[in-house]
Amino acid sequence: MEELNLLERHLKILKLLEREGSMGIMRISQITEIPPHRVRYSLRVLETEGMITATPEGAKIIGNLNEFYKNLKEKIEETSVRLEEIKKLLDSSK
Repeated sequence: MEELNLLERHLKILKLLEREGSMGIMRISQITEIPPHRVRYSLRVLETEGMITATPEGAKIIGNLNEFYKNLKEKIEETSVRLEEIKKLLDSSK
């Protein structure tokens, strides 16, 4: 579950930057109500993934969001299928 929370947090921040433009850690924290240390971590992850860069104005999107979202949706779908398979295994053990 922690991984899902982390993914959701990264997406909230990415969507905010997409909507509002460049923004610093404290402003992102205020708007999203995510603690600054967690915002900082998410920004680091998104920067490592090539989605954002640090600028004097704050974090700025540089990656291809459409491609990123498409790939993420595919991974979510694959995960959903695998979870259903695991659920069936549990159901068959009754």
